[in-house]
Amino acid sequence: MDPGLAVFTASATLFVALATLMLGLFARLRADMRRMEERMEARMNERSDRIETRLAAVEHGQAKLEGLLEGLREAIAGRVPHDAAQ
Repeated sequence: MDPGLAVFTASATLFVALATLMLGLFARLRADMRRMEERMEARMNERSDRIETRLAAVEHGQAKLEGLLEGLREAIAGRVPHDAAQ
């Protein structure tokens, strides 16, 4: 076999092997990144749900406090609250 052809064949084989290896590594990296993104999205959704639940509780508590404050204002002013008048 011609030495130049042997070097070319070996180089081409090495190039194909390295290209295949790199493509495999990139595919694995993409898959790993996709799994990480999915986990992060799931965690963010869980945290968002917890925040929404806490916000709803805070808003409910705020509404109760506003009702109590209105009753206190009426009591201080000497008025009868709307609920007690009925």
